[in-house]
Amino acid sequence: MQYDTNNVFYKIIHKLIDANIVLEGEHYLAIHDIAPRAPVHILMIPKGNYVDYNDFATNASPEEIIDFHSGLSKIIEMMQLNIGGFKLISNAGAFEYRSLERQQVMHMHVHILGNLHSE
Repeated sequence: MQYDTNNVFYKIIHKLIDANIVLEGEHYLAIHDIAPRAPVHILMIPKGNYVDYNDFATNASPEEIIDFHSGLSKIIEMMQLNIGGFKLISNAGAFEYRSLERQQVMHMHVHILGNLHSE
């Protein structure tokens, strides 16, 4: 699938649309999800034009991959998700299974879901 620059994450990365930014790095942007499904629901988005995780893993530079995963780790620490637990989800394509959704925005992103801290 070819990357389409007419998607919401491209527009957010290029500051054409506002978003509630949690953290920004050289190669990524982390924002609060507008329809959270957990007490913490953050989207980690690479700044490069990648359709899904496989596209990112195959075509991103080592620097982009390292910075993206370092950013994930920073978010986990910032939000104290390492204490209460978390889930990382990256959908790809139209595959749906039971209550698991298909990829809705064709720009690679990872959902970080968790609690603020353990109860």
